[in-house]
Amino acid sequence: MVNLIEVNNIRGVLDSFLYNKWGELLIPQLHYNDERIYRLGKEVAFCSAFLEKIEKELDFIELIYEGSRIIIRIASNFSILVICEEKADIPLIKLTVNVLMNQIKSDREMQRLLRKTKGEEDPLIEAQQYLGWKELFEKISH
Repeated sequence: MVNLIEVNNIRGVLDSFLYNKWGELLIPQLHYNDERIYRLGKEVAFCSAFLEKIEKELDFIELIYEGSRIIIRIASNFSILVICEEKADIPLIKLTVNVLMNQIKSDREMQRLLRKTKGEEDPLIEAQQYLGWKELFEKISH
């Protein structure tokens, strides 16, 4: 089974998460309830579905905040999200995430888990329930 230890061991990485296509957290299994972590997964799923809809591919999405970054790598049926310090080794993080992506794609157990976990509805339909996303869809529809 794939794990996130290699990414988490990079100096400056605070945490990392693996989500399925619907934004459901797969790894790590949290022993506490943090709504922000679950919400990030949904937002990544919305972004992924939106990029797929407009036929745009990105290697990485990088969000920069005061003192920290969020690095997101999206595949067709999962995504990896890394939270790190601003001064973390970003090239090493991206390289490690790419290696992890290939491991996930070739891991039979992981692929079985990804097929087994299916969201209730299309992420784009769900995204339209949220105000910011609803406004975006209205703009691109005209």
